[in-house]
Amino acid sequence: MPKLIEVDLRGVPMPQHLQRATKAVASAAEGNEVMLTTDQEVVIKYVPSAAAKEGLKMRMSMPDENVWRITLSIDRNK
Repeated sequence: MPKLIEVDLRGVPMPQHLQRATKAVASAAEGNEVMLTTDQEVVIKYVPSAAAKEGLKMRMSMPDENVWRITLSIDRNK
C-alpha cells in the first residue's frame, strides 16, 4: 500500500529546497503518495515537468498566499 509522505519546504533555502523537491518526485515515482508544500515559485515550475517525465498524476492547490501544495502519485490509469 502506498505511503503518504509530507514534504514541507517552506523556509528551506535553495539549493536544498530544489534537491528535496527532486527527491519527493522520485519517491512518488517509487509508488508513494507525496504531498509537497512550497513557498518557492521555481518549484511549481519544475515539479510538473519532472512529474510528467515519471508518468505521475499531479494535483496542485494554493492554500495560502505564496504557498503551493502539490500532491504527486502514480497514475494508475496508465
